[in-house]
Amino acid sequence: MDIEGFATAFAIFESEGVEGYVNGGAGQGLTVVRNREAWDAIEVRPRSLAGVGSRDLTTTVLGKPENHPIMVAPVGFQGYVHADSEHGLVEGAVAAGARYCHSTFGASGFAELEQVEGLRWWFQLYCFADAGLNRSLIERAIEAGADAIVMTVDLAALGHRDRDAHTGFTLRGNRPVACVAEVGLADPRLAPVWASLDHDISWATLEQTVATSTVPVLVKGVLRGDDASTAIDLGAGGVIVSNHGGRQLDTAIPTARALVDVVEAMGGRGEVLVDSGIRSGNDVAKALGLGASAVLVGRPVLWGLGVGGHVGVAQVLDLLVQDFDRSMALMGASSVGQLTRDLFVLPK
Repeated sequence: MDIEGFATAFAIFESEGVEGYVNGGAGQGLTVVRNREAWDAIEVRPRSLAGVGSRDLTTTVLGKPENHPIMVAPVGFQGYVHADSEHGLVEGAVAAGARYCHSTFGASGFAELEQVEGLRWWFQLYCFADAGLNRSLIERAIEAGADAIVMTVDLAALGHRDRDAHTGFTLRGNRPVACVAEVGLADPRLAPVWASLDHDISWATLEQTVATSTVPVLVKGVLRGDDASTAIDLGAGGVIVSNHGGRQLDTAIPTARALVDVVEAMGGRGEVLVDSGIRSGNDVAKALGLGASAVLVGRPVLWGLGVGGHVGVAQVLDLLVQDFDRSMALMGASSVGQLTRDLFVLPK
């Protein structure tokens, strides 16, 4: 089964509301579609006779060695997708040798994560109005083994999603938010926790996060070169070029197009990663060739989770890694470092 096959199977096995929540986007879903089209529009000018009989897929991100540049993006509320939610994404990532990024609203708590052998992970922070809560989450994540904090910055308001309005799907219930419960919040149920998110985050919030964290901070949700440069000036270790998978602002610029501007503005001063719309090893190679050091995938791993639990997650990631290896060979690159800008032709 290929990646799109997982998507088809997921749509068959899950309810219309859940399928719409996972696959849909803000507004009419235009950015969801355009994310894909933008990666597809980048053409490849491969090298010939490059001697690529063996390939090295390893790389380094934030000073840490990675088996390959494909990571699991932070996604929450996995329990709506599969009963294996508690461990599905985590175990699947470990099996595929992929770094995992754990959402603030992930199903597992910090204590569970620190017990998983072989797990390499980052913690994605949604900032709350309570600065003390943010500090507690950061400190507990680092204590549990997180190598970086990923600060999501594109939630000034929750994007309106037409498909969710049509199906009536909402995130409700009294289930506690695991990570928030673990740091001792008096009422860790989803509704009050969600209501306490800080929708007024600013550059000062980033400065506070950097000051609190003893590991690198990545700023997720950057689409402008000037914002990326400012983030580095304020102490961030890098940025993740992301439009939240098209789930926040419809008609936001596709990440494949925003990536070029961000890389140029940063001038090598920090790590650049990218997500949104990546569905193949070809896409991964294009992202690296345009200056990203790694990519994150979200919906594909949820499709795998929906179809086959942690085994499905591992299979999706393995498919992406295999396709990335094949794409490198066909492009004439025997290592990640040989995926250079001259291999790719941007649309005019």
